[in-house]
Amino acid sequence: MNKHMIGWLFLLIGILSCQGCAFVSVDLGNLMEIKPFEERVLQPGSKDKVLVIEILGVIRTTASRDILTPKQGTLERIDAVIEKASRDKNIKGIILRIDSPGGGYTASDLVYKKIESFKNTQGVPVVACITDSGTSGAYMVALSADHIVALPSAVVGNVGVILPSISLEGLMEKLGIDNQTITSGKFKDTGNPLRDMSEEDRDILTDIVMEFQRNFLQRVTEKRPVTEEDLAIISDGRVMTSTVGMKYHVIDEVGYFEEALARIESLADIEKPSVIIYRRESENKGGFYSWP
Repeated sequence: MNKHMIGWLFLLIGILSCQGCAFVSVDLGNLMEIKPFEERVLQPGSKDKVLVIEILGVIRTTASRDILTPKQGTLERIDAVIEKASRDKNIKGIILRIDSPGGGYTASDLVYKKIESFKNTQGVPVVACITDSGTSGAYMVALSADHIVALPSAVVGNVGVILPSISLEGLMEKLGIDNQTITSGKFKDTGNPLRDMSEEDRDILTDIVMEFQRNFLQRVTEKRPVTEEDLAIISDGRVMTSTVGMKYHVIDEVGYFEEALARIESLADIEKPSVIIYRRESENKGGFYSWP
């Protein structure tokens, strides 16, 4: 039983104790319901709007569920944001506020596709603003933007794919534990941590990782003005500061929210737009740099 469940259990016991033998009705359905987004104004301006879309934390398709605490993964949240934004014809541009170390390859690819599709369907420019971390899958998402700004203290890049793997075979031998895994084929348990990886296993998994890496680099080549010299540096998967990232054309500009907004105004040909964000009633109000 996790701490959330224990907390709710004690709360219900306390309520019942205070009421003697009375029964207390608790509407759990309302507690589990994900509330709709509200439009909040970060910076007032004209009727033209710039929407801030947040890519925060580890990028996932769906989120784990805590009891009585519904959550959404990155893709689920983006879907809900885009659905609401598509009904507002006053939105003339998007700022992607990114603070994420990346996440699943599939989830990152799908979020990239969602932003790219919305941009093309609605005919609006997109500027990414990396505030702290925009690496790996989060950098893939940033590639959907027409212009990438990163704060001076941000880190970017880390282009590549990783497949973690460990072997417990040596430890199991010391403990007298045998691996008795039954498989339907020679490579069915490739990557099984209960045994050491064979060279054939390693070749199979390496081929998968390198195929994904080629796809990632192809997207970088298509979306960024990189040279062969740039790609030689980018492809080794290193994390870069924003200034180094600008040197190798990973980003376009070192700056802040103000620079991202100025670029959107230029690309969308608008002046002094209202800057808005979608958040839920229970989420932090905050400003551009705050988390929900």
